[in-house]
Amino acid sequence: MSNQDYERAGPMSLSDIVTEMHADGDFSISVLASKEGLPIATAPRGHNSDLAAAIIALLQKVSDETQGELGMASVDEVTIRDQDRLRLVCRNFFAGKEELILAALVPPDHYYRHVTNQAIKRIQESLEVHQ
Repeated sequence: MSNQDYERAGPMSLSDIVTEMHADGDFSISVLASKEGLPIATAPRGHNSDLAAAIIALLQKVSDETQGELGMASVDEVTIRDQDRLRLVCRNFFAGKEELILAALVPPDHYYRHVTNQAIKRIQESLEVHQ
């Protein structure tokens, strides 16, 4: 599916869903990317989505390799936290047949799970209608 196909996925665009999640979670950066790391939507708009997607793809690769080596079940989340407690959270999920990654740079003492769960549900609903 191309980026243009993703953007036409429903009444509320994927960019709108990511932007709303970004605001609701008060995240520093939010990115929706393909499993391969290709950016689909980012917030704030104009942020370096290619760099963010490359980082996400690298984390996905590490996640896949770790899962295989340790015999873990499918990984649904990878989190990196720095010394200042800033977290990069990458949530893996399926929308129809597409495997996607929703990532957010979460400031210290901010919650993210509920907000990202809502966004994932809305993305899935939006894309499943069009597959």
